[in-house]
Amino acid sequence: MSNHQATEQMLGYLYQIRYALALLLKNDNPDYQISIEKFDDVAFDKDGQPVQLIQLKHHIKQKGNLTDSSADLWRTLKVWIDSLAQKPELLDSTEFLIITTAIAPKNSAAGYLRQNDRDPNTAYTKLKDVCKQSQNTAHKKYYDAFLSADQLTVKKLFEHIYIVDGASNILDVEKIVKKQIRYSCIPKYENLIYERLEGWWYKKAIEALCSEDPIFVTQNQVRSFIVSVSQEYSDENLPIDDFFDVDDLQENALSESEKIFYEQLKLICLGSHRMQNALRDYYRAFKQRAAWVRNDLLYVNELEKYEKRLIDEWDHAFGEMQDDLAEIKSLTEEEKAKAGRKLLSDIEKKDIRIRPKCEEAFVMRGSYHMLANKLKVGWHVGFFERLKGLLCT
Repeated sequence: MSNHQATEQMLGYLYQIRYALALLLKNDNPDYQISIEKFDDVAFDKDGQPVQLIQLKHHIKQKGNLTDSSADLWRTLKVWIDSLAQKPELLDSTEFLIITTAIAPKNSAAGYLRQNDRDPNTAYTKLKDVCKQSQNTAHKKYYDAFLSADQLTVKKLFEHIYIVDGASNILDVEKIVKKQIRYSCIPKYENLIYERLEGWWYKKAIEALCSEDPIFVTQNQVRSFIVSVSQEYSDENLPIDDFFDVDDLQENALSESEKIFYEQLKLICLGSHRMQNALRDYYRAFKQRAAWVRNDLLYVNELEKYEKRLIDEWDHAFGEMQDDLAEIKSLTEEEKAKAGRKLLSDIEKKDIRIRPKCEEAFVMRGSYHMLANKLKVGWHVGFFERLKGLLCT
């Protein structure tokens, strides 16, 4: 396969998934469910039965055609004829759609199957003549399937076929989806919310493609996701991203400049399980804060102000620990470590949010570890004197 063909094929798969989302959002019937690559490229379902079977055809720069010898057209007809051989009841209540970026020529069979000026009988006759007259050996299997099928069934199929030509290409489909989410979000966040929606949608599509049974998604599910994500982009909230590769972090995953907070935890002899949790919180908070900065979601000096609040809360708790330890004569290292673990536990139980509705606890816990990495906070009573040398390395 040439690079051009591979690119075209890949774009076809991506187009199919992206266009399915646009179709679902634009559908006037919220009771319909959509599936991908089960009944057809895309299918709308109601009560377990497909009501629309949709074949999507994408061509780069409007190449491709819908003439009477079109491979897109004949390949699709064979798919539907084969489906009817297995499930003739589909003709009772199902529409068969071809949505394509190509254009149906005037007086072609495809042209007679568009929404306006339909003439299914003429389309049927023209394509039946092609079967009898064409010398195209590459299409022989399509023509044989057409002619060997029950002709009353084929003629009825043509009454249910609709051609949607000149459809939006893969880039323009993005604009269609954005129009659907526009009134659910603040304009400056539209692109970010679209990216979150498409990422979620592609995950759904992958689940559907990997499943043995059809997986359906409703319009209400998609709109609920849009509303939920939009609420994260507000004056009282911040979006929380998914970070999947954080479960097996080890100390050697940290750079030299990131290991001070880990040394802080070693000073208080923290157990291995809690050490792993601390690594995960640090990593997630670091990545999340970087994403907020990268996407320009924070107010001026918002992180600095948040860290001052964290430090102030820690300072009160640290001072209390110092007083308690000062009362102990012959203070041992074990007692210092135990007090440090309690201080860390008390801090981790607090609920100090960067914004009122941003409630993910890892943001606070991980931010504390980032401050500990700069020795602005600590857990062992003598943390600064013991670790200050690391700041210079």
